[in-house]
Amino acid sequence: MSDATPARPKAFVLGNFVQACCWSVPRLPLPGETLVATGVQIEPGGKGLNVAVCLQRLGAQVSTLIGCGSDAAAEQLLALLQREGVDTTHVHQLPGASGWGSGWIGADGQNAIAVYLGANLLLTAAHVAQAHSAIDAAKLVYGQFETSMAAVEAAFEFAHARGIPCVLNPSPWRPPTPSLHATTHTLIVNEVEAHGLLALPAPLAGSAPACAQLVAQGLDAFWMRWPAARRLVVTLGALGSMAFERSVATGCWYVLALPVAAVDTVGAGDAFASGYCTAVLARLSLAQALQWGNACGAHVASQAGVLGALPSAEQLQAMRSQPGLPAPTKLVLASL
Repeated sequence: MSDATPARPKAFVLGNFVQACCWSVPRLPLPGETLVATGVQIEPGGKGLNVAVCLQRLGAQVSTLIGCGSDAAAEQLLALLQREGVDTTHVHQLPGASGWGSGWIGADGQNAIAVYLGANLLLTAAHVAQAHSAIDAAKLVYGQFETSMAAVEAAFEFAHARGIPCVLNPSPWRPPTPSLHATTHTLIVNEVEAHGLLALPAPLAGSAPACAQLVAQGLDAFWMRWPAARRLVVTLGALGSMAFERSVATGCWYVLALPVAAVDTVGAGDAFASGYCTAVLARLSLAQALQWGNACGAHVASQAGVLGALPSAEQLQAMRSQPGLPAPTKLVLASL
């Protein structure tokens, strides 16, 4: 019997980098209002960076494509990725400034964020072409919208043609392009993004069954617009998450969120996506993938900051071993 350690599954992340500055405030400010902050935190951030680091901590072997500037912030980014073990071969230092982000975190854990993307938007299809070998070796490709759309499109097109599943979080929300409709296997969206993606008549609200039934109203049109899509995953904050499959027309999986006191919800969605993708790489069921995503999201939401709160494989295992872990539920959708 071999004692060799099993190979870590490979993932490719369309990353991004912003130097994140977050202020803790009693509540989110109103337009034109000035509040006195109770704390400030500055750390490397970005949706794609969070996912790349978290996937690596959870056990994947990650390669990421990131555009950063020719500045001190970029040097901090490279040092961070090297410490975490993320492959930096396709991190490009480009002319100009790196990205910057500004966040306000209320005492109730809610947040508002503004992002200047800077060098992230300078990535092109040519940079993706240089990463073809890394994409070809991956078992999953992850993309989000805090980076160059041209880079996401090119990477998804290359991966899809080779049968590699592409997972997209279209955030910050903007309507995805037809190219992504044809190459995306799984979409992960929150309540607000689901409203725009599915052109729903009302925002998602109320109980999980009510949210599921509202999502169902837009599913037929969604599957038609997204011919390559096989799954739609919707996160519901404190309610948990649910997932719909093209092959199952009459229901969806739903998993209640872990009961934690929300301290800072910034990065919780990225942690959810990382847990979900880790389960997919481990060839676990869709219901288990929701459980893993919920656990990782709750871990981040229960702490201040993002990078330090992103869980490791050991921390995920500890959360999954807790008594009373919410079990998956199959929700049946009423006929429309």
